[in-house]
Amino acid sequence: MNNPRGQPKFTNSRIHQFTNCLVLVSALAAGADGAAARQSQPTKERPSGPEVDFAAVQADGTPVVDLQPTEVEVRLNDRVRIVRALRRVATAPAPIATGAPARTTPPYGTNESVAAGRSFVLAVDQESFTAGREPLLRSAVEGLLTAFTPADQAMVVALPFGGVMLPFTSETARIRRAVEGLSGQGSRNETGSELACRTRRFLESLEGFLQEHAGRRSPLTVVLFTAGLAGPRRDAPMALAPGMCELPVDQFRQIAVTASAARANFYVLQPADIGMSAASWRASIGGVGDLGSDNPLEGIEHLAGATGGARLPLDATGTGSLLRVARESSAFYVAELEPERGDVFGRSRSLAVRVARRGVTVRARPAITFAERPRRTGTTRLAVADVLLSRDAFTDVRLRVAGVTMREPDGRVRVGVVIEPADPVAPLASVGAVLVEGGGRIVGRWFGKDPAERPLLGAIAAAPGTYRLRVAAIDADGRAGAAEDDVDATLTPAGPLSLGSLVLGVSRNGATEPRLEFGSEPTAIASFDIYGGPAGLRLSATLEVARDPDGPALVTVPLALTRADASRVVATGVAPIGALPPGDYVVRGVIQLEDGTRGRVIRTLRKVAR
Repeated sequence: MNNPRGQPKFTNSRIHQFTNCLVLVSALAAGADGAAARQSQPTKERPSGPEVDFAAVQADGTPVVDLQPTEVEVRLNDRVRIVRALRRVATAPAPIATGAPARTTPPYGTNESVAAGRSFVLAVDQESFTAGREPLLRSAVEGLLTAFTPADQAMVVALPFGGVMLPFTSETARIRRAVEGLSGQGSRNETGSELACRTRRFLESLEGFLQEHAGRRSPLTVVLFTAGLAGPRRDAPMALAPGMCELPVDQFRQIAVTASAARANFYVLQPADIGMSAASWRASIGGVGDLGSDNPLEGIEHLAGATGGARLPLDATGTGSLLRVARESSAFYVAELEPERGDVFGRSRSLAVRVARRGVTVRARPAITFAERPRRTGTTRLAVADVLLSRDAFTDVRLRVAGVTMREPDGRVRVGVVIEPADPVAPLASVGAVLVEGGGRIVGRWFGKDPAERPLLGAIAAAPGTYRLRVAAIDADGRAGAAEDDVDATLTPAGPLSLGSLVLGVSRNGATEPRLEFGSEPTAIASFDIYGGPAGLRLSATLEVARDPDGPALVTVPLALTRADASRVVATGVAPIGALPPGDYVVRGVIQLEDGTRGRVIRTLRKVAR
């Protein structure tokens, strides 16, 4: 088949990726050779500085979206450190305001603000709750699950003796069942000594649990349910040996150390009526003599203070508290500090983070432990497969990715993968992609043979459906990046025809090069496949550019129809975009049959100022 001027084509090395599918473009030989040459040249690695993660939220719990490095002060061991860079990591989609106008869908997935997902630990102090108070826990967890996303995961832990009741899972039904299986084991007539003994058992089990999660790359959100803890106490006169249930202050401080190593952010939830009755605790919160206080709020306050956690009430309304946790945990910031010769790894240090902006609350642990990075020895220690399977955010290599739907001659569907490094000359050492269905199962994989190719193109076979495409890349210095895009892997019906995804690109030496983001280019080339239909079927096709999916067209041009084979026609059009101001636009490919049947495919075009 002859290749008409301007229509995408393939090199032989890519035929295995897109055979008989939507024809994209191979990179120009000169450009690919130049990228390969640049990759072979040694690059000077900038020494990485220690990183501090924290959340910055507004009064309603909504994370701040535009914080700048100059607004952040970080103190380690009470010394101000220089913030070299600041990046925001979105762990869940931002909530859409009610009544907000229709918006275009994102043109691509990116790790500029990656939705990395959250890891929740629902930890229940079983011995503090009496039987009959379990509905408070279930109602609160239900509030969290209403804000759960497919990328989120939760674990249910019963302390001190139950252990892990449910390992990390994204299945909300299993989380509900695990929480419903929890029961209160507390005493209604607890003495002060029993309160102290119970608190000590709980703190020791919590410390052991956190130690198992030391060295995490991403934060852990610990939602702790307790109906009361004892504060520090000796339980014996100073002249005598400590009592059986002594609670030293260091017992609470050690939780702060283990929490810092596990990157655990605490939310402590307590029944709203705890501490309202003084019948079972001494009037002085400090206690009397050597016995200490029996106030069940004192230990909660100590634990929240030691971990930097927020205290929230459990009440009859149920869902409100954890809805706030879901909002606050939907994004966090990572501040990269200027490295210093005296930086110590593997040891806890005090941490304080302040933000110079009114009305903003900072959520940061009072201590931090920097995990020591492995030394690079010329080979990449972190493999692309590891990054693809991880739920962590990888943002050192900035990526733009998109998935497009195509059909093969035998009727199967393939998801075409388009990868665009934000730095077009970045030397990549490896690149790959996985396609993940809603339950978290991986249905297909692809790994690039030549990461120097531009653009980077791949394909993954799949059954029709909705998937999450995750792409990972590692550069020549061993730094990693991962980005995701939601893909609807179905064809669009139009009477007897079906339409593949619309793809945007630019013309380069008579071929079309796919492009995910546009700048000063005067035109954009749009193309999509039309499948099926009887021979001689007459139709017309136009290309439109608009501000939103159903808005009036700003630009309308005809589409050229070229028959690629007996069952496929390629529709191609050139849209002038040079005069459009920067922003997001909807490109619509519209076909109409003789009987009036219409069909369309759309894609968002993003134009940026350059």
